[in-house]
Order: sequence, then structure tokens, then C-alpha cells
Amino acid sequence: MSKQFQTHIRSLAFGARGVGEVEGKICFVEGALPGEDVVFDIIKDTARYVEGKVVEVLKPSEDRTAPPCQYYGRCGGCQLQHLNYAKELDCKRQQVEDIFQRIGGKKNFTCDEIIPSPDSFHYRDTVTLHKSEGGYGFYSARSKEIIDISECLLATKAINEKLEEMPRIGRKDDVTLKSDHAGRVWASNRPGERFFLDKYNGKDIYLSPKAFSQTNRFIADKIAETLTEWIGFSGDGAVFFDVYCGTGFFSFLTERDFSLRIGMDENRIAIDCTKTTVKQFGLEKIKFYRGTVEEDFFNVFERAKGDHNIVFIDPSRAGVDKRFLCKLKDCKDIDKLYYLSCDPSKLARDMKMLIDDAVWSLGRVLPFDMFPRTRHIEVLAEFCRT
Repeated sequence: MSKQFQTHIRSLAFGARGVGEVEGKICFVEGALPGEDVVFDIIKDTARYVEGKVVEVLKPSEDRTAPPCQYYGRCGGCQLQHLNYAKELDCKRQQVEDIFQRIGGKKNFTCDEIIPSPDSFHYRDTVTLHKSEGGYGFYSARSKEIIDISECLLATKAINEKLEEMPRIGRKDDVTLKSDHAGRVWASNRPGERFFLDKYNGKDIYLSPKAFSQTNRFIADKIAETLTEWIGFSGDGAVFFDVYCGTGFFSFLTERDFSLRIGMDENRIAIDCTKTTVKQFGLEKIKFYRGTVEEDFFNVFERAKGDHNIVFIDPSRAGVDKRFLCKLKDCKDIDKLYYLSCDPSKLARDMKMLIDDAVWSLGRVLPFDMFPRTRHIEVLAEFCRT
């Protein structure tokens, strides 16, 4: 029988675990909410902290709700269905503040109010399913076991309608489904569906079920609008560089009249999407390159830079390679740097390196709830050359 403890939960940590204290150690308790008194099983015990899972809620929070999903707690996709959405947003904003202060060393930092998703369910227009002996599903919360599903409450209704067809359209271990603005669904392993035309903020863009694209349509549009507002100036001599550009979403959606837009990504299918969009709609003053950002970006930058250069980076969850970040930091031809991250802890780590000698300063920071009901937070940060 595992060892059990009781604690009072004072906050919700990044990762959606309640924070308390037991025997002089901080504890992180899965399934616990701020304000609750809980009994928990210990999963991990170290010299500095304890990890556990709720066994019994002695005093429930008034923000606790009944999770509507039949797979919640077993499936690893969601962590916050037991918390009402308004409190989830407040906790996520507080987590960004804490991370920027604790990891980024930004004392007395106050984060802007998080931009909510209008729908906390049925917002996700991209899902990747894993094949099991019985069908298709998602990894469990604590292992590589696959939980077979017939419905995902985060996915769009169009994707849920296609889940019934998965045994027929799925031949590979992983299948990615994407739904477009018109409710059509595209599969990564279905012949003839390499590219499809989608629409964001009235603009047509080619995407692919085999290439990364933003998962929450409303929030993706909001980020593009915010980026446009923050950049402010454009026109002759202004060049926009979209680093880790993927299918070129922000290159196409940022509403400024730049002299030139440059995008770079190493994914071949993503760059094929960008070039198809450019060719199909006869777009000018925009170019895309396939290459390894860390090795190839500055060769392109030196050839294409203008009088004013704005760099936008949207890296993977791991953040930016340290050597590449050093080059960005030391490049005197970059006027503004915008960093979009789905992991605020990695953004805070990279921010600390950027601003440590006061060459760059942190401007605005705005979190977006790209992934309601999950532990993830999308954050856009602005850095200005001092």
C-alpha cells in the first residue's frame, strides 16, 4: 500500500498540479485544486519535493466541476476538466507571471490578462490518433498505453464524426486529422489529401494533414491580429522574417505592408504548402526557404535584410537552440523580436538569456488560451532593442 499524506492546496502549478506542503517539502498533487484539503498517494519522493495523486478531497473547491468526458483521468489529453473555465484562465495567467519571475528572473512582473477561447470544448481542429489492437485513441495519462476513444470533447464536431471511420482510413500507427473552415476533414494517410485549402481571417492558405498548423482557429486569428498591432510600423525598408514558419500562417496573416516577407522551416511539406499558396494566388514580396534555421537563417537574413528588420520566432515546445539565440541577440540589424511559445517555461529561460545584459528589453507579454482544459499555455512576447 502506497504512503498517504494530507495537505492544503494553495495554488495550481504549471502542469495543472496542485501545490501544497508536507513534512517541510513542497508537494505537487495531480487532481487537486487551489483551496482544497486533500489526501494523496505519493508517486515520487525526492529530497526537495514530493509528487502525488489525489485519493480523497476532504474540502472541495467551489471551482471544482464534474468532468464531462468519459475518458477523463485515463486519457492524457486533458488535465483541467475538473476546474471551471473562468478559474482555469486565472490560474494560467498566474502561472505565466510565476514562471517569468522564477525562471526568467523578471521581478515584479505582471502578466496581461489571458485571451480566452470562445469555446472551451470542440475547438481543436487537429488531432493525432494512435493505433491500438482495438482501434484508435490517445496515450494514457501515465504511460504509452493507448486509450481507445469514440469521441474527443476537445476536437471539432467534424473530426468527431470521422472517428467512426478510423478503422477504414487508418493503416499506419499514427493518423492526423485536420478539419478546415468549411467542416471538411483531411487525413494524413488518405491518398490525394497531401494539401488542402483553408481560410483564416478571410485569407486562403494551403495546409497539409502532414504538416504542423495552429490547432485553435479563433486563437490563431487573435495572435495574428495582436502581432499586426504590436509591430506597428511597416512600409519601405521593413522586412519581416518568420522563423520556424511552418505553413506560413503568420507570414500570410500579419497585416502590414512590408517590403519583403521571408519564411524559413526545415519541414519539406510545410514549405511546399507555403510555395503553393504563393504560386496559386500570385503573391508578391514574399519568399520561403527550406532549411535548418540554426544553420541557414543568417545566410538568408544577410541577403534580404532591410532598413528595419522584424523577426518572429515560433519554435517547437523545446524552445530555441542556445547558439542560435546568441546570434539573434548579437545581431544589431534586428529592431524587434517576437517570440511565440507553447511552453512559457522555455520562453522564460530564453528571455533571461536575451535580456541579461540589457541589450534587449522585454516589452509586452500576452498569454492566449490556445488549449482550453489542458495544462498548456500559448504566450506571445515582444523584445525591443535598447
